[in-house]
Amino acid sequence: MARVLYITYDGILEPLGQSQVLNYLKALSLEHKIFLLSYEKNKDLTSFSYYNSVKKECEDSNIKWVHLNYHKSSFRTYFDIFKGVGVSFYICLKNRVDIVHSRSYLPALIALILNKSIKRKFIFDMRGLWADEKVDSGIWKKTGFLYKLVKALEKYFLINADEVISLTKSGESEIRKFRYLKDKEVNISVIRTCTDLEKFKPRKKDFSDQTPNNEEFILGYVGSVSLWYNFSKVIFFFKKLKKVRPNSILSIVNNGEHEEIKEKLKSFSVNENSYILESKKYKEMPSAMQNMDAGIFLLEPFYSKVASAPTKLGEFLAMGIPCVTSKNIGDVESILDEGDCGVVLSSFDDEYVEKCVKDLINLSLDLEVKQRCRNTAKKYFSLKQGVVKYSELYKKLC
Repeated sequence: MARVLYITYDGILEPLGQSQVLNYLKALSLEHKIFLLSYEKNKDLTSFSYYNSVKKECEDSNIKWVHLNYHKSSFRTYFDIFKGVGVSFYICLKNRVDIVHSRSYLPALIALILNKSIKRKFIFDMRGLWADEKVDSGIWKKTGFLYKLVKALEKYFLINADEVISLTKSGESEIRKFRYLKDKEVNISVIRTCTDLEKFKPRKKDFSDQTPNNEEFILGYVGSVSLWYNFSKVIFFFKKLKKVRPNSILSIVNNGEHEEIKEKLKSFSVNENSYILESKKYKEMPSAMQNMDAGIFLLEPFYSKVASAPTKLGEFLAMGIPCVTSKNIGDVESILDEGDCGVVLSSFDDEYVEKCVKDLINLSLDLEVKQRCRNTAKKYFSLKQGVVKYSELYKKLC
Protein backbone atom coordinates (compact mmCIF):
# COMPACT_ATOMS: atom_id res chain seq x y z
CA MET A 1 0.00 0.00 0.00
CA ALA A 2 1.37 3.39 -1.01
CA ARG A 3 0.81 6.58 0.94
CA VAL A 4 0.07 9.22 -1.68
CA LEU A 5 -0.36 12.98 -1.52
CA TYR A 6 -2.38 14.04 -4.58
CA ILE A 7 -2.21 17.77 -5.36
CA THR A 8 -4.63 19.42 -7.78
CA TYR A 9 -5.09 23.08 -8.62
CA ASP A 10 -8.52 22.16 -10.00
CA GLY A 11 -11.08 21.99 -7.21
CA ILE A 12 -12.94 18.76 -6.59
CA LEU A 13 -16.11 20.82 -6.12
CA GLU A 14 -15.94 21.58 -9.87
CA PRO A 15 -17.35 19.10 -12.44
CA LEU A 16 -13.85 18.47 -13.85
CA GLY A 17 -12.50 17.76 -10.39
CA GLN A 18 -15.35 15.37 -9.69
CA SER A 19 -14.80 13.53 -12.97
CA GLN A 20 -11.02 13.55 -13.28
CA VAL A 21 -9.81 13.62 -9.68
CA LEU A 22 -12.29 12.39 -7.10
CA ASN A 23 -13.59 9.49 -9.19
CA TYR A 24 -10.06 8.10 -9.48
CA LEU A 25 -9.11 8.70 -5.87
CA LYS A 26 -12.20 7.02 -4.43
CA ALA A 27 -11.28 3.85 -6.31
CA LEU A 28 -7.55 4.14 -5.53
CA SER A 29 -8.33 4.57 -1.83
CA LEU A 30 -9.38 0.91 -1.73
CA GLU A 31 -5.72 -0.08 -2.12
CA HIS A 32 -3.77 3.01 -1.06
CA LYS A 33 -3.78 5.69 1.61
CA ILE A 34 -4.78 8.90 -0.14
CA PHE A 35 -4.20 12.47 1.04
CA LEU A 36 -5.76 15.12 -1.20
CA LEU A 37 -4.80 18.79 -1.42
CA SER A 38 -7.04 20.85 -3.71
CA TYR A 39 -7.57 24.54 -4.46
CA GLU A 40 -11.25 25.46 -4.34
CA LYS A 41 -13.03 28.52 -5.70
CA ASN A 42 -14.96 30.69 -3.23
CA LYS A 43 -18.20 30.36 -5.19
CA ASP A 44 -18.07 26.57 -4.80
CA LEU A 45 -17.35 26.75 -1.09
CA THR A 46 -20.49 28.84 -0.43
CA SER A 47 -22.81 25.98 -1.43
CA PHE A 48 -22.74 24.35 1.99
CA SER A 49 -24.96 21.36 1.23
CA TYR A 50 -22.93 20.46 -1.85
CA TYR A 51 -19.64 21.05 -0.03
CA ASN A 52 -20.75 18.77 2.81
CA SER A 53 -21.83 16.05 0.37
CA VAL A 54 -18.39 16.06 -1.30
CA LYS A 55 -16.68 16.14 2.09
CA LYS A 56 -18.69 13.08 3.11
CA GLU A 57 -17.70 11.31 -0.13
CA CYS A 58 -14.07 11.81 0.84
CA GLU A 59 -14.63 10.69 4.43
CA ASP A 60 -16.54 7.58 3.31
CA SER A 61 -13.58 6.64 1.09
CA ASN A 62 -11.10 7.44 3.87
CA ILE A 63 -9.55 10.20 1.76
CA LYS A 64 -7.96 12.91 3.93
CA TRP A 65 -8.98 16.08 2.10
CA VAL A 66 -7.39 19.46 2.75
CA HIS A 67 -8.37 22.43 0.60
CA LEU A 68 -6.94 25.89 0.08
CA ASN A 69 -8.53 28.87 -1.64
CA TYR A 70 -7.97 29.29 -5.38
CA HIS A 71 -7.01 32.76 -6.59
CA LYS A 72 -7.04 33.83 -10.23
CA SER A 73 -4.53 36.70 -10.17
CA SER A 74 -0.87 35.94 -10.89
CA PHE A 75 0.32 37.57 -7.67
CA ARG A 76 -2.07 35.52 -5.52
CA THR A 77 -1.07 32.37 -7.43
CA TYR A 78 2.47 32.74 -6.03
CA PHE A 79 0.94 32.92 -2.56
CA ASP A 80 -1.14 29.80 -3.33
CA ILE A 81 2.01 27.89 -4.25
CA PHE A 82 3.89 29.11 -1.17
CA LYS A 83 1.04 28.06 1.10
CA GLY A 84 0.68 24.75 -0.74
CA VAL A 85 4.35 23.96 -0.13
CA GLY A 86 3.92 24.49 3.61
CA VAL A 87 0.74 22.40 3.85
CA SER A 88 2.27 19.64 1.71
CA PHE A 89 5.41 19.50 3.88
CA TYR A 90 3.22 19.06 6.94
CA ILE A 91 1.09 16.32 5.35
CA CYS A 92 4.12 14.42 4.05
CA LEU A 93 6.09 14.52 7.28
CA LYS A 94 3.17 13.82 9.60
CA ASN A 95 1.81 10.92 7.54
CA ARG A 96 5.03 9.45 6.09
CA VAL A 97 3.85 10.00 2.53
CA ASP A 98 5.74 7.98 -0.10
CA ILE A 99 4.61 9.64 -3.34
CA VAL A 100 3.52 13.13 -4.36
CA HIS A 101 1.20 12.92 -7.37
CA SER A 102 0.92 16.37 -8.98
CA ARG A 103 -1.90 17.15 -11.38
CA SER A 104 -0.49 19.67 -13.88
CA TYR A 105 2.23 22.28 -13.56
CA LEU A 106 1.63 24.39 -10.45
CA PRO A 107 1.22 21.31 -8.23
CA ALA A 108 4.31 19.89 -9.96
CA LEU A 109 6.35 22.79 -8.61
CA ILE A 110 5.26 21.86 -5.09
CA ALA A 111 6.00 18.19 -5.78
CA LEU A 112 9.47 18.98 -7.15
CA ILE A 113 10.32 20.96 -4.01
CA LEU A 114 9.22 18.00 -1.86
CA ASN A 115 11.14 15.61 -4.09
CA LYS A 116 14.38 17.56 -3.71
CA SER A 117 14.06 18.49 -0.05
CA ILE A 118 12.55 15.43 1.66
CA LYS A 119 13.05 12.84 -1.11
CA ARG A 120 9.43 11.98 -1.87
CA LYS A 121 8.75 10.23 -5.18
CA PHE A 122 7.38 12.64 -7.78
CA ILE A 123 4.68 11.93 -10.39
CA PHE A 124 4.26 14.67 -13.00
CA ASP A 125 0.73 14.17 -14.35
CA MET A 126 1.00 16.70 -17.18
CA ARG A 127 -2.62 17.05 -18.40
CA GLY A 128 -1.23 18.62 -21.59
CA LEU A 129 1.37 21.21 -22.59
CA TRP A 130 0.16 23.94 -20.25
CA ALA A 131 2.49 26.79 -21.24
CA ASP A 132 1.79 26.20 -24.92
CA GLU A 133 -1.95 26.11 -24.20
CA LYS A 134 -1.64 29.56 -22.62
CA VAL A 135 0.07 30.87 -25.75
CA ASP A 136 -2.40 29.19 -28.10
CA SER A 137 -5.35 30.67 -26.20
CA GLY A 138 -3.84 34.17 -26.42
CA ILE A 139 -3.28 34.58 -22.68
CA TRP A 140 0.53 34.54 -22.85
CA LYS A 141 3.06 35.53 -25.51
CA LYS A 142 5.73 33.07 -26.60
CA THR A 143 8.34 35.77 -26.05
CA GLY A 144 6.98 36.61 -22.61
CA PHE A 145 8.53 35.97 -19.20
CA LEU A 146 5.81 33.62 -17.92
CA TYR A 147 6.00 31.34 -20.95
CA LYS A 148 9.78 31.09 -20.74
CA LEU A 149 9.63 30.49 -16.98
CA VAL A 150 7.06 27.71 -17.22
CA LYS A 151 8.86 26.01 -20.14
CA ALA A 152 12.05 26.08 -18.03
CA LEU A 153 10.15 24.52 -15.12
CA GLU A 154 8.62 21.96 -17.50
CA LYS A 155 12.17 20.86 -18.37
CA TYR A 156 13.01 20.32 -14.70
CA PHE A 157 9.73 18.50 -14.08
CA LEU A 158 10.31 16.09 -16.97
CA ILE A 159 13.94 15.43 -16.07
CA ASN A 160 13.35 14.95 -12.33
CA ALA A 161 9.98 13.18 -12.19
CA ASP A 162 10.01 9.52 -11.24
CA GLU A 163 7.12 9.09 -13.66
CA VAL A 164 5.51 11.35 -16.26
CA ILE A 165 1.90 10.83 -17.30
CA SER A 166 0.67 11.97 -20.72
CA LEU A 167 -2.98 12.03 -21.77
CA THR A 168 -2.19 10.92 -25.34
CA LYS A 169 0.23 8.79 -27.31
CA SER A 170 0.79 11.71 -29.66
CA GLY A 171 1.69 13.84 -26.64
CA GLU A 172 4.17 11.23 -25.40
CA SER A 173 5.76 11.12 -28.86
CA GLU A 174 6.09 14.92 -28.92
CA ILE A 175 7.63 15.05 -25.44
CA ARG A 176 10.26 12.47 -26.36
CA LYS A 177 11.34 14.77 -29.22
CA PHE A 178 12.31 17.56 -26.81
CA ARG A 179 15.99 18.29 -27.38
CA TYR A 180 16.99 18.18 -23.72
CA LEU A 181 15.51 14.67 -23.35
CA LYS A 182 17.46 13.24 -26.30
CA ASP A 183 19.97 11.30 -24.18
CA LYS A 184 17.82 10.88 -21.08
CA GLU A 185 15.64 7.98 -20.03
CA VAL A 186 12.23 9.34 -19.06
CA ASN A 187 9.46 7.07 -17.79
CA ILE A 188 6.24 8.13 -19.51
CA SER A 189 2.87 6.41 -19.11
CA VAL A 190 -0.20 7.20 -21.22
CA ILE A 191 -3.36 7.39 -19.11
CA ARG A 192 -6.25 9.16 -20.81
CA THR A 193 -9.04 11.22 -19.28
CA CYS A 194 -11.24 8.34 -18.19
CA THR A 195 -15.00 8.02 -17.77
CA ASP A 196 -17.06 6.18 -15.17
CA LEU A 197 -18.81 3.70 -17.44
CA GLU A 198 -21.25 2.80 -14.68
CA LYS A 199 -22.58 6.36 -14.57
CA PHE A 200 -22.27 7.24 -18.24
CA LYS A 201 -24.14 4.57 -20.16
CA PRO A 202 -26.90 4.46 -22.77
CA ARG A 203 -30.47 3.66 -21.94
CA LYS A 204 -31.14 0.03 -22.86
CA LYS A 205 -33.46 0.94 -25.70
CA ASP A 206 -30.78 3.20 -27.21
CA PHE A 207 -29.02 0.25 -28.76
CA SER A 208 -31.94 -0.28 -31.15
CA ASP A 209 -33.18 3.30 -31.46
CA GLN A 210 -32.82 5.39 -34.55
CA THR A 211 -34.11 8.85 -35.32
CA PRO A 212 -36.46 8.98 -38.34
CA ASN A 213 -35.89 11.84 -40.77
CA ASN A 214 -39.04 13.68 -39.69
CA GLU A 215 -38.18 13.74 -35.98
CA GLU A 216 -35.97 15.93 -33.82
CA PHE A 217 -32.21 15.50 -34.16
CA ILE A 218 -30.46 16.62 -30.98
CA LEU A 219 -26.86 17.74 -31.37
CA GLY A 220 -25.18 17.94 -27.99
CA TYR A 221 -22.51 20.35 -26.81
CA VAL A 222 -21.00 19.91 -23.33
CA GLY A 223 -18.58 22.21 -21.52
CA SER A 224 -16.73 25.45 -22.14
CA VAL A 225 -17.07 27.62 -25.26
CA SER A 226 -13.95 29.71 -24.59
CA LEU A 227 -10.19 29.52 -25.03
CA TRP A 228 -9.28 26.96 -27.72
CA TYR A 229 -12.87 25.77 -28.27
CA ASN A 230 -14.42 27.31 -31.38
CA PHE A 231 -18.13 27.67 -30.64
CA SER A 232 -18.70 29.76 -33.79
CA LYS A 233 -17.82 26.74 -35.92
CA VAL A 234 -20.16 24.60 -33.82
CA ILE A 235 -22.99 26.99 -34.67
CA PHE A 236 -21.94 26.97 -38.34
CA PHE A 237 -22.14 23.16 -38.37
CA PHE A 238 -25.49 23.24 -36.57
CA LYS A 239 -26.98 25.63 -39.13
CA LYS A 240 -25.91 23.25 -41.90
CA LEU A 241 -27.58 20.45 -39.94
CA LYS A 242 -30.79 22.50 -39.72
CA LYS A 243 -30.93 22.69 -43.51
CA VAL A 244 -30.98 18.91 -43.75
CA ARG A 245 -33.01 18.26 -40.60
CA PRO A 246 -35.12 21.39 -39.89
CA ASN A 247 -36.31 20.03 -36.52
CA SER A 248 -32.77 19.79 -35.15
CA ILE A 249 -32.01 21.12 -31.65
CA LEU A 250 -28.64 22.22 -30.26
CA SER A 251 -28.54 21.02 -26.64
CA ILE A 252 -25.86 22.94 -24.70
CA VAL A 253 -24.74 22.04 -21.19
CA ASN A 254 -22.45 24.72 -19.82
CA ASN A 255 -21.64 26.36 -16.50
CA GLY A 256 -20.88 30.06 -16.29
CA GLU A 257 -20.91 31.26 -19.90
CA HIS A 258 -24.62 31.49 -20.71
CA GLU A 259 -24.72 35.16 -21.64
CA GLU A 260 -21.80 34.77 -24.00
CA ILE A 261 -23.45 31.72 -25.58
CA LYS A 262 -26.76 33.50 -26.06
CA GLU A 263 -25.06 36.48 -27.69
CA LYS A 264 -23.12 34.21 -30.02
CA LEU A 265 -26.23 32.27 -31.03
CA LYS A 266 -28.10 35.53 -31.59
CA SER A 267 -25.30 36.88 -33.81
CA PHE A 268 -25.70 33.78 -36.00
CA SER A 269 -29.50 34.26 -36.10
CA VAL A 270 -30.22 31.01 -34.29
CA ASN A 271 -33.81 31.05 -33.07
CA GLU A 272 -34.36 30.55 -29.33
CA ASN A 273 -36.61 27.59 -30.13
CA SER A 274 -33.67 25.85 -31.81
CA TYR A 275 -31.49 25.41 -28.75
CA ILE A 276 -31.58 24.35 -25.11
CA LEU A 277 -29.08 25.92 -22.68
CA GLU A 278 -28.63 24.34 -19.24
CA SER A 279 -26.27 24.21 -16.27
CA LYS A 280 -25.70 20.82 -14.66
CA LYS A 281 -23.64 19.37 -11.87
CA TYR A 282 -21.41 16.40 -12.69
CA LYS A 283 -23.86 13.85 -11.27
CA GLU A 284 -26.61 15.23 -13.50
CA MET A 285 -24.62 14.95 -16.72
CA PRO A 286 -25.63 11.43 -17.82
CA SER A 287 -29.35 12.27 -17.69
CA ALA A 288 -28.68 15.58 -19.50
CA MET A 289 -26.90 13.73 -22.31
CA GLN A 290 -29.13 10.70 -22.73
CA ASN A 291 -31.38 12.18 -25.44
CA MET A 292 -28.54 13.47 -27.64
CA ASP A 293 -28.26 11.89 -31.08
CA ALA A 294 -24.70 13.13 -31.61
CA GLY A 295 -22.11 15.21 -29.79
CA ILE A 296 -19.89 17.98 -31.10
CA PHE A 297 -16.72 19.69 -29.90
CA LEU A 298 -14.45 21.68 -32.19
CA LEU A 299 -11.03 22.87 -31.13
CA GLU A 300 -8.54 25.01 -32.97
CA PRO A 301 -5.67 22.80 -34.21
CA PHE A 302 -3.04 24.52 -32.08
CA TYR A 303 0.33 22.92 -31.37
CA SER A 304 -0.61 22.29 -27.72
CA LYS A 305 -3.59 20.16 -28.71
CA VAL A 306 -1.26 17.30 -29.63
CA ALA A 307 -1.31 16.46 -25.92
CA SER A 308 -5.04 17.02 -25.27
CA ALA A 309 -7.69 14.42 -24.52
CA PRO A 310 -11.09 16.12 -24.11
CA THR A 311 -13.02 14.60 -21.21
CA LYS A 312 -16.27 14.93 -23.16
CA LEU A 313 -15.11 12.44 -25.81
CA GLY A 314 -15.10 9.53 -23.37
CA GLU A 315 -18.41 10.64 -21.88
CA PHE A 316 -20.13 10.93 -25.26
CA LEU A 317 -18.87 7.53 -26.40
CA ALA A 318 -19.76 5.87 -23.10
CA MET A 319 -23.33 7.12 -23.59
CA GLY A 320 -23.37 5.55 -27.06
CA ILE A 321 -23.28 8.96 -28.75
CA PRO A 322 -21.25 9.39 -31.97
CA CYS A 323 -19.20 12.56 -32.22
CA VAL A 324 -18.16 15.20 -34.70
CA THR A 325 -14.88 16.95 -33.99
CA SER A 326 -11.86 18.57 -35.59
CA LYS A 327 -8.51 17.20 -36.77
CA ASN A 328 -5.17 17.19 -34.97
CA ILE A 329 -6.53 16.88 -31.43
CA GLY A 330 -4.40 14.34 -29.56
CA ASP A 331 -5.44 10.77 -30.37
CA VAL A 332 -9.08 11.70 -31.06
CA GLU A 333 -9.05 11.14 -34.82
CA SER A 334 -7.40 7.73 -34.67
CA ILE A 335 -9.77 6.57 -31.90
CA LEU A 336 -12.91 7.67 -33.77
CA ASP A 337 -11.66 6.23 -37.06
CA GLU A 338 -10.78 2.90 -35.49
CA GLY A 339 -14.16 2.58 -33.79
CA ASP A 340 -16.15 4.04 -36.71
CA CYS A 341 -18.01 6.18 -34.22
CA GLY A 342 -17.51 9.74 -35.35
CA VAL A 343 -16.90 12.32 -38.06
CA VAL A 344 -13.68 14.36 -38.16
CA LEU A 345 -13.79 17.72 -39.93
CA SER A 346 -10.70 18.66 -41.92
CA SER A 347 -12.05 21.93 -43.36
CA PHE A 348 -15.05 24.27 -43.15
CA ASP A 349 -15.85 24.70 -46.82
CA ASP A 350 -19.63 24.79 -47.29
CA GLU A 351 -19.79 21.75 -49.53
CA TYR A 352 -17.50 19.69 -47.33
CA VAL A 353 -19.36 20.51 -44.11
CA GLU A 354 -22.68 19.66 -45.78
CA LYS A 355 -21.23 16.26 -46.67
CA CYS A 356 -20.05 15.76 -43.08
CA VAL A 357 -23.51 16.67 -41.79
CA LYS A 358 -25.00 13.92 -43.92
CA ASP A 359 -22.30 11.49 -42.80
CA LEU A 360 -23.13 12.25 -39.16
CA ILE A 361 -26.85 11.76 -39.71
CA ASN A 362 -26.23 8.45 -41.47
CA LEU A 363 -23.90 7.38 -38.68
CA SER A 364 -26.53 8.18 -36.05
CA LEU A 365 -29.04 6.04 -37.95
CA ASP A 366 -26.70 3.04 -37.96
CA LEU A 367 -28.24 0.53 -35.56
CA GLU A 368 -24.80 -0.65 -34.43
CA VAL A 369 -23.16 2.73 -33.84
CA LYS A 370 -24.20 3.03 -30.20
CA GLN A 371 -22.62 -0.31 -29.39
CA ARG A 372 -19.47 0.66 -31.31
CA CYS A 373 -19.27 3.90 -29.33
CA ARG A 374 -19.69 2.02 -26.08
CA ASN A 375 -17.05 -0.55 -27.04
CA THR A 376 -14.61 2.24 -27.94
CA ALA A 377 -15.22 3.91 -24.57
CA LYS A 378 -14.51 0.60 -22.82
CA LYS A 379 -11.26 0.17 -24.73
CA TYR A 380 -9.83 3.67 -24.31
CA PHE A 381 -11.65 5.53 -21.55
CA SER A 382 -12.61 3.06 -18.83
CA LEU A 383 -12.20 4.53 -15.36
CA LYS A 384 -11.51 1.04 -13.98
CA GLN A 385 -8.62 0.57 -16.39
CA GLY A 386 -7.27 4.01 -15.57
CA VAL A 387 -7.39 3.25 -11.84
CA VAL A 388 -5.53 -0.03 -12.40
CA LYS A 389 -2.76 1.82 -14.26
CA TYR A 390 -2.41 4.43 -11.50
CA SER A 391 -2.44 1.76 -8.81
CA GLU A 392 0.27 -0.26 -10.54
CA LEU A 393 2.33 2.91 -10.86
CA TYR A 394 1.97 3.66 -7.16
CA LYS A 395 3.05 0.14 -6.27
CA LYS A 396 6.07 0.40 -8.58
CA LEU A 397 7.24 3.65 -7.00
CA CYS A 398 6.50 2.78 -3.39
